[in-house]
Order: sequence, then C-alpha cells, then structure tokens
Amino acid sequence: MKKTAYIISHSHWDREWFLPLETLRYRLVTLIDETADLLENKDGFEFFHMDGQTIMLEDYLAVKPDARARMERLVRDGKLRVGPWYMLQDAFLTSSEANVRNLVYGMQDAERFGAVEKIGYFPDTFGIYGQAPQLVKQAGIDSVIFGRGVKPTGFNNQVFEGGYTSPFSEMFWNAPDGSQVLGVLLANWYSNGNEIPVEREAAKEFWDKKFADVESYASTDALLFLNGCDHQPVQVDLPEALDVARELYPDVDFKHSNFTEYVAALREELPVDDLQVIEGELTNQRTDGWSTLVNTASSRMYLKQANQRVQQLLEKQVEPIAVMATRVGTAYPEEYLKFTWKLLMENQIHDSITGCSLDAVHKEMETRFMRAEQAARAILDDKVARIVKQVDTTAKFDREAVPIVAFHTSGYTATRVVTVDVELDRTYFAEMPFEEIPAYLDGLPSVTLEIRDGDGNLVDADVTELGMQFDYELPERAFRRPYFARRYQVSFVAADLPRLGFATYFAVPVAGEKETVSFENNAKHLENQFLQVEIAENGSYSVTSKETGHTFTGLGGYVDQGDIGNEYMFKETGDEKRIGTENLIAECVVISDSAVRKVVEITHKMMLPESADPVAFGDEKARVVWHPGRKAPRSAVLKEFVVTTRLTLDADARALQVDVKMENQIEDHRLRAIFPTGTKRATHFSDSVFEIVERPNEVSEEWQNPSNDQRQQAFVALGGLMVVNRGLPEYEVSADGSEIRLTLLRANSEIGDWGNFPAPEAQSLGEQTARFYVMPYVEETLKAEAVKWAYELQMDPIAVQATGQHEGELSPSEDFASWEDTPGLVFSSWKRATSQDAEILRFYSVAESVREMVLWEDMRKTTILEERNIDEAAGAKWSVAPSEIITWRKEDEA
Repeated sequence: MKKTAYIISHSHWDREWFLPLETLRYRLVTLIDETADLLENKDGFEFFHMDGQTIMLEDYLAVKPDARARMERLVRDGKLRVGPWYMLQDAFLTSSEANVRNLVYGMQDAERFGAVEKIGYFPDTFGIYGQAPQLVKQAGIDSVIFGRGVKPTGFNNQVFEGGYTSPFSEMFWNAPDGSQVLGVLLANWYSNGNEIPVEREAAKEFWDKKFADVESYASTDALLFLNGCDHQPVQVDLPEALDVARELYPDVDFKHSNFTEYVAALREELPVDDLQVIEGELTNQRTDGWSTLVNTASSRMYLKQANQRVQQLLEKQVEPIAVMATRVGTAYPEEYLKFTWKLLMENQIHDSITGCSLDAVHKEMETRFMRAEQAARAILDDKVARIVKQVDTTAKFDREAVPIVAFHTSGYTATRVVTVDVELDRTYFAEMPFEEIPAYLDGLPSVTLEIRDGDGNLVDADVTELGMQFDYELPERAFRRPYFARRYQVSFVAADLPRLGFATYFAVPVAGEKETVSFENNAKHLENQFLQVEIAENGSYSVTSKETGHTFTGLGGYVDQGDIGNEYMFKETGDEKRIGTENLIAECVVISDSAVRKVVEITHKMMLPESADPVAFGDEKARVVWHPGRKAPRSAVLKEFVVTTRLTLDADARALQVDVKMENQIEDHRLRAIFPTGTKRATHFSDSVFEIVERPNEVSEEWQNPSNDQRQQAFVALGGLMVVNRGLPEYEVSADGSEIRLTLLRANSEIGDWGNFPAPEAQSLGEQTARFYVMPYVEETLKAEAVKWAYELQMDPIAVQATGQHEGELSPSEDFASWEDTPGLVFSSWKRATSQDAEILRFYSVAESVREMVLWEDMRKTTILEERNIDEAAGAKWSVAPSEIITWRKEDEA
C-alpha cells in the first residue's frame, strides 16, 4: 500500500510558562490572525489544530471580540480544529470532577463554535491517569493522542531510544473497567514535522531522517508528522514545502490533514493482533526515572493547597448546596458556576498548577485562586442564606435559643466538630448613635453559651468569647446596615450529620462566665474513643487504633534533604547530606483540652544548611547542567529552621489531624514527614482520578533515579496506616513498604527543562503550612469504609447563625441523599445538569465485583456529558460494574 504522510499543522500553546500570559497572548493573536488568513486564502493550507483546547479561542477573542463570526465559520467548515478540552490540564494534580468539567465545558464551547475535534489529546501531560480511556469514551471519543507515559524524554523533550519503549507508536489502552481506546504515542514528539524545508536539498535531508524516525515506530503506512511545536508560528509556506516533498517522493502521498482524518485512515490499516495493550496509568515507570516530571507535584506547594481548597469548595459544597437551594425555588447558578470553574481551570493548565513556570506566572495564579474562591463563596453564601430562610428553626425548649444550621455535603454520614461564630445583642447604627453602642453592649449582663441539638439535648461544646465586634449586613433590597454585636466562637460535636443536607443546633445564652473545666495537662498524650496517641521525646508520635489494637510507632518525624534539581524534578545534593529530627529533643505543650478536642503543639529546632553550595550549584545552573548530572553539595553555613506541629484529636475522630507551620529561610531543600508502617509489603494504595490504584513499591529494572516519588489525590495507604492530605500531592513509599514519606515543602530556584530560567520565588521563603491526617484502618475495609473518611477529611462542615427562630417549609434536619450506602461505591458529584433541566448524580466504583445501588425513583443512566435518553429505562435500582464511573440524571417534573 502506498505510504501516506499526514501533516498536521498546530502550535502547542502553553498559555503561560517561560513567558507570562499577556506576552504569550500577544503572540497568540498574531498566530490566529495569520492562520485564519492562510485557511481562507491559501490553496493547499487546509487545516489547523488548536492544540485540543478551546481556551486559545477565548484568549484570542478577549482581544478581538468582533472576530468571533470568522472563527465560528472556520470551525464550522472544518478548517480550524478545536476541542475537546477547555484547556490542557495536569491530569494528576486536578480532581476527578475538575477533569470532567474540563472535558464537558471544552466540548460545549467547541460545539458553540461549530464542531468538536473528538480526539482525546494529551500532547504534553505529565503522566495520565488510568481512567482516561473510560472518561473520553463516555464523551464519544475512541482515540487518544499522547506524548508521555510509555517512552522516555529528556532535556528539551529530547526523545530517547531504548528497549523499554512501546514497540509501536500505535497501541490499545485499557482503563480499569475495560474501556478501550486506540492510543497513538507521539513517539518522536509533537514537533516531528516542524519547519519543513522548501529548498530541495534541505528538504531531502529533512524527509529522509523524518521518515526513518517515524517508520521505526509506525505499525502502518499512515505516517504522522506534526508541523509545529511550543508557541510555534504557523508555517506560511507549508503548501510549497509539501509540493517539493511530493516531487522528491512520488511514492508517498503527502496530505495536509487533521487528526480525525488520520485516525480514520490508521484504523483501516492497523495490525490489531500485533499491537501492544497497555493498562491503567501512563507514568513512565519503565524508564530511567529521571524525566517523569513527577516532582512538579511538590513545586510551589502553596499552589497545590489553594487548588485543593477551591476544587473541594466548588464540587463538594457549592454545587450540592446550590442543588438544595433549587429544591426551595432558587435558580441554579449554572452560568456563574461555569465562570468560576473556568477561572479555576486557568490555574490547572499543565505548566501552571505544576508550579514549573516563571515567578510572574505563579503570582498571577495566586490572584486567580483568590478570585475563584471569592466567586465560589459568593454563590455559597447566597444559597446557604436562602436555604436557611426556609428551615424551621423554632426551638420548643427555649425561645431565646439562637439557631445554628450546620451543612454537611461529603456524601457520607459523619460525626464532626463544627465551628461557627455566634452573635448576641446585635445593635445597629440606626438604633442609637454608634458611639454609644460599645458602652451599651459592655453594660449588658455577662453570658456564655450552651449548645443543644434540635431535641434540646446538651452537646459537648467549646466556647470562646471574642468580645464586641463591628460587622454589617447587605440586605437583598436595601442599603447596607452596620452594627456592633457581642461575638463568640463556638466549636461543638455534631453527631451523625447527614450525607448531603443540614442539621439545626441551638446556642442557648446562660448567665455568668463560662465554667472552667479541669483536664489533665498531659502534653504527651491524646485520646478519644477510637485512637490513643503518645508523643515521644523527639516529637514523633505513636498512634494506637482501639478498633484493631495495633500501634504504629515513630510517626511524624521530619527529614530534610538538599535539592539541586528544578521545578520539574528533585535531585539530591551530591553529598547526600540529610538532617532529621530523630535525635532532637522537641518542646511539647498543651494548647487546649476540652470535651470537644485536644490540641498539643510540638516544636522542633533544626539546624540546616542555608542553601546548596552557592559556587558549585551556581556554576551548574549557569552551564545548564541537566539535573541527573548535578553534583553540588549543601552549604557549610547553617541556619535555624523551626518546625511547629500541632496535633489535634477531635472527639469521635478516626484520624489524628496534623498541622505544620514552617518559617522557611532555607533554600534548595526538601522537607518530608516520615511514617514507619511497621510492615513490609510489595505494593501500596493511593487514590487517583476516579480510582484507587495499587502501585508497586519497587522500581523497574531500567530505573536509575534514587527517588521513586508518586502522586496522590487524597491519601496513600499501606498495611493498615493511611496518611490523608490536604493539597500535598507528592509522596514516596520505600521499596520494602516499611515507610511512607510525605513531602511538605520543596524549595528550588529555576524552571529547568531547556534553559537557564531563574525562578527565585520557587524557594517558597516565608511562612509555609501543611495539613494532613494520620488514620489507622482495618485493611480488609480499605475500599469499603476507610476511603470515605479520607474524602470526608478534605473539607470542614459549614455552619451559619440563622436570623432568629422562625417556621419554614424545610424541617430542622434534612438529608437530600436518598440512596442506600453501598460499600465500594464512592460519591463524586451532585449538581444540576448544564442544560439546567435535571439533577445529576455521579459515583464511581472501587469495588472488585458488581455492586447494586438503590437511588431515588425515576433515575436514568447517562454519561459524563449528562445527555438525555442514554438509558430509556428509569428506575431506582442499578448495577454498577467494577471501576465504572456512573452518572445518573433525574429529570425535572413537567
């Protein structure tokens, strides 16, 4: 069969990276203008691939809004190929639901422009989660194009050869549920057809080499050449270059093409029986380990923490509470949610959330995170207030009781400590001269608060008087109303909070000061009904599970290493000088102790090298030595590095909460918390996108990197010990499984990759914080029971003071989650459809067998695209296959 060269014009568009957003936007506008002119006016220039992301068009139209009709015409005519993503995300550092929103919004936007390029496009993703085939297949996509995961790349994305690469650039890729897609590896990278010469001699040399490179991997005579690279200007003389190629190679059919056409031709020729079938995650595990880019999971950790906070806020609080509000007649804020999600997704692009760009890029990200959180909380505050107005908050036992409505939306029933500010004696400026209000409030009788549940039963609570404070109201249809009030911070134990709903409690004023309750002032011991914690002299701690009787010892020590790598990859200093807390004497004091919680503070004072050796490391950076070859030692100059750790054990908590604060003035280092597991295992478990992955601890025979760091979403677990994190996605498990290492801070000073790009703010100087949880579990119940606590700990319940007691159509406590708990099925999302005509409910299975789930009546199975009428049958009982991502629609009643 005649060989066909499919040439696809594109520009891989890193929205911000080694140049900031607006600098690159200026180049983007030029690129799209020139491309549109070529598509409209130049014979032989037929198509341009917009890098699989619609945000490029959004960025362009922000400058040239009048060009929208032109863009729509080019997309509709099939010349400009857009979608299916909104942006090219980092797959592992964004949540399951964020990956869904990226695909759903991207496809919707592409449809609005005129058409979707239905190719799962992952050209430069830093590894891909194992459920990607199922995700894209549910969106009607059966082929993926990817650049990383099964073949090593190096400095400046140089492609390495070796016996551990895929035998063909074409393969089949299976998700854990069995969903299969055709995978096409960009074996010679996405620039293998870049800058095609027009001059005959240069063209001959170019094509001889390119054909040899591609044919060494291709399984068919359909040969793929990508005409572009990072921020590549469009090749305006491409038609002329292809005419020269046709003259030089008359036996080859040269086509200016697109991915849809190429994949269709490829499928006709595939030697199906000869292709490799790959399973699950694509993370370059069969390589030398030096270019996996895994340590982007720890670069600028503050970005990961902000991302986790806003993701959880949107998907597990704002969206479900907004659905609740629709049940009482409030409109669902779909447009504003989409705006907020998109704002967040601007930060989830693979060179952004990974923390591997210039300082200017990441400064702007901090502002975006702040804006996204403000937008999310504006929605949340409004919907909570509208729901609370409809709640029956009358307290039959006390007309003076102040109602508190606690919202809980994790998808699982839980007992949690709820914290809320309560105001008494609110006095508005309109009621008396504001200068007189403080004296008036000071003259009122002293009171404290008791907390009671809806039946009037006393609830364990911790009350702190905050004194008189100023605040204001913003009424819906009136001018702002300033006031003073006496304010109290209340923390109380809320038992059996609903899965998706709220419960009403009451703060009851009682005369007099708060009684002082005496507790044992033991700074080395914490205990509740599930756990017993003992703190050692060196500040490490042991945790005993009362359920299993097993004790894990020596937990939570710290080890610091020098880092002469970059934002992409960790590389330990040549002297391998590590400093830990094992032999230190730690200070330990009780911060608070009540029936609600106990808090103990541990202080370590470590003496660390102030940086890598400035002369040796400076020389290596100046010469752009690739990170595996760096050997600089740590500095001989030492500085004090103080780590303050707070252990918090709440009443009825199954996990020990650990908060770490560091005043970082040390450069070029990595700090990790260490957790001995007390066992030796060959594998461990971690959660990823829509799955729990069992990963081997041992590296492959080709691996050369001394580190074997991995990425997680919420937890890593091994041998009955689970370490749950909030926005700390990097961990390592020792080869024998005896130790879990959680990265808390990594400080470095350059982007890395293809040049010397300083990024001094990647040193993360100043105060840095981290939160994680240590939780023993019964091994047999990991997927059935323990995982729900890992997800429960990703957020705190929301509580608000209602505006007085009043009747309402909602009962004091409501659980909207009318389904039966099914072990092995994980709650993912409850929202309104983007079409706004149905409720959407999504779960995924981590079970190894089929599970039966009972839902509301009249639910219909759909896909992640939330389409109507995918399953004509409506019912309440559904079978969920192992590893299935399952979404249901509940249509609105007519």
